[in-house]
Amino acid sequence: MPKEKKFVQYVEPQSTDYLEYEVLGRSVKEGVKSDEHIVRIKKICRGNPEETFETEEVVSYVVPHPEPEVVEVVEPVKEKSKRVALGVIPLPDNFRKNKK
Repeated sequence: MPKEKKFVQYVEPQSTDYLEYEVLGRSVKEGVKSDEHIVRIKKICRGNPEETFETEEVVSYVVPHPEPEVVEVVEPVKEKSKRVALGVIPLPDNFRKNKK
């Protein structure tokens, strides 16, 4: 039996004092069970003031579609209850059927 794949949510990187992130573009490829997001990011490294350099990277991640919730409807079972007047003794069912 194949193992169930666990999806981990993608967290976009945050800029810091020495590393700056700039999003150049985004695209989404829609699928049946999940969507593929492709993000182009430009990283600017400012850690060494004498040597600042830029790099581009492409990040691809999958976002699954939410599964619809399955709701089970349970109907209550009604029990037949006989109404009995106070002070009256109920007769058996087979006795009443023979009278008709």
